Amino acid sequence: MKRLAKMLVAGVLLASVTATMAFADYNKGFKYYSKYVKRASHVKGTAFLKIAGIKTPQDVKALFKDNAKALIATLKAKGQTKAAGAIEKIVKKHKLNDLEDFMLGMANGRIPAG
Repeated sequence: MKRLAKMLVAGVLLASVTATMAFADYNKGFKYYSKYVKRASHVKGTAFLKIAGIKTPQDVKALFKDNAKALIATLKAKGQTKAAGAIEKIVKKHKLNDLEDFMLGMANGRIPAG
């Protein structure tokens, strides 16, 4: 019985650590978005989704293929050169996966305050 209780406690602890790690990428992506994109272009997250034409998570994945070249091209075509330059900086710093997780979260309805 004690062994079963220990296994259950270990399972709960493992699940809580896993859940915390799952949110870390979203939070890092939000940090990079705020630091680079929002600061440079003054575009909030929801407006960024509209500018980029993101409606579903599949749209995010399509735009972020090949180092987000499709996203950068879309932003430049819509006159958002500062935002495109900020995305290029994020690509150079190898933080694109975190930004993609943030955009996936937003496409799934997880919109940050502010």
